[in-house]
Amino acid sequence: MQSRQVLVLFLATLAISDVRTKEVQECEELSEHSYSYICREIETFEQLQQYVQEDWQSVKIVNEHRAIESDGQMLDKLSKLQQLDLSAAGGFTLGERGLRDLIALQQLNLSHSELDELHAKHFADNASLVSLDVSHNDLQSIERTLMRQLPNLVYANFSDNAIASVEPDAFKDQLYLRHLDLSTNEQENITIGSNANLRYLSISNNNVRDFPWCRLRGLPRLEELHLHSNWLETLDMAIFYALPQLRVLNVSNNNIYAIQRNLFVGPAPEKAPLLQVLDFSANNVKLLEADLFNRLQHLEALNLHYNQIEKIAASAFGRLSKLKSLHLQDNNICELPDEVFGNLTALQLLDVSKNNIKQLSANVFGSGVLRQLSWLDLSHNNIEQLHPLAFSSLPYLQQLRLARNKLISLDIRMFAPLRRLQLLTLGENRLQDIEQDVLDTLDNVEQLEINNNRLTFLAALQLPQLRRLRIEGNPWQCLCLDELTARLDERGVSYASANSAYYSGRKALCVVTPLEQCIRDLEAVRAHRIVESYEEI
Repeated sequence: MQSRQVLVLFLATLAISDVRTKEVQECEELSEHSYSYICREIETFEQLQQYVQEDWQSVKIVNEHRAIESDGQMLDKLSKLQQLDLSAAGGFTLGERGLRDLIALQQLNLSHSELDELHAKHFADNASLVSLDVSHNDLQSIERTLMRQLPNLVYANFSDNAIASVEPDAFKDQLYLRHLDLSTNEQENITIGSNANLRYLSISNNNVRDFPWCRLRGLPRLEELHLHSNWLETLDMAIFYALPQLRVLNVSNNNIYAIQRNLFVGPAPEKAPLLQVLDFSANNVKLLEADLFNRLQHLEALNLHYNQIEKIAASAFGRLSKLKSLHLQDNNICELPDEVFGNLTALQLLDVSKNNIKQLSANVFGSGVLRQLSWLDLSHNNIEQLHPLAFSSLPYLQQLRLARNKLISLDIRMFAPLRRLQLLTLGENRLQDIEQDVLDTLDNVEQLEINNNRLTFLAALQLPQLRRLRIEGNPWQCLCLDELTARLDERGVSYASANSAYYSGRKALCVVTPLEQCIRDLEAVRAHRIVESYEEI
């Protein structure tokens, strides 16, 4: 009797286990009539065939506890699949037949599949595959025989592998290939060979030290080239002869120490390069010579961030009439010459923050009007002298950052032309006073930062559009601060930050004085040593 009960219990356990297995090993349609399915805990393609129906178009396998393998069986039920995603399958063992039976497959994602090899035998002859993603594996080479088996590829992603070798002309037979990603591999010498229609190529984050552009002569339609995060020290001057259609060039994060003027000679002496985006950031460039970028008349974005630039010639950007964004932050620039930005009539964004600029003259932005410039960052410099007319050419400016400089005073003429200004940061300077007429010019400002200066009082605050004001870190007289915050509270202007040390009691917000009213006179403030009292707290 007892043994019978044990047997019944065992069979019941098996039944429950079988039910749970069926619940886990199942396929569900992503949405009604989408013909796209997610299947879970599938171990083999033979097992997958038990679920797949003739009208299924797309399958993604998600395994948490097992990998999937191609078990060598004929996969006739999978022959009509158009999309297969194994990126979350926990690994994939190709087996001898691989994916040869998936003759209709157009999109294949094998990323994160722990593959260490991929060969022609794994695919059907003249495969229909259009998109192949084998990123994040352990592949070590790319063979031409493999690529010949995939003549219809448009998109190929081989990034994040261990590829050190690409067979010469491996991609020559890909007549439709547009996008090729070889980034984050172990290549030292690039031999892409020929491909008549390739538009995008990334060889970033490899070990490339020398890159003669003659190796790219077989890519006449290449528009976008990424070589960032390598070990390049110089650039071959024949780049635009080899790549006449190039629009985007990214050579950031290398060891390039100079930009040669004749680097930008076009495919013909009278024809300017078509380049629109140039990223030279995170290199070792120290000098921008006169007329350096003059031939790049189509350039729209120039990034020179995080170099070692010390000097810029006044005419370095002279003919960049289509330039929309210019990044010069994180360099060693000490001086901006007159007219250096004067001809950038299409410029919308200019970042010159985190340099060592000490003064800004009246003509840095030229004598004309830069109608497109709406965003200017001059923060994190050492600006002590700001000419009152420095921004007179920028009436359309909407955001101006001057924080972390050494400004002592402000002139009404500085901001009077900036009638569209919405954001102004003046925090972490040395301002002791902001006069009423200066504040009155900021009638469209919505966000103003005057924190961490030496302000003990503030003139009557109008600023009808103001929504946010940073005031902490100043040696405010407590009576003056009470008046100011009362006005801000009444108008619904935000000024307190819950995470700030000043509003949590860890740092003092103001100085208590023996006087019964707010002192709005600098001489009296100095006489009562209010700033010194705050610094001693």
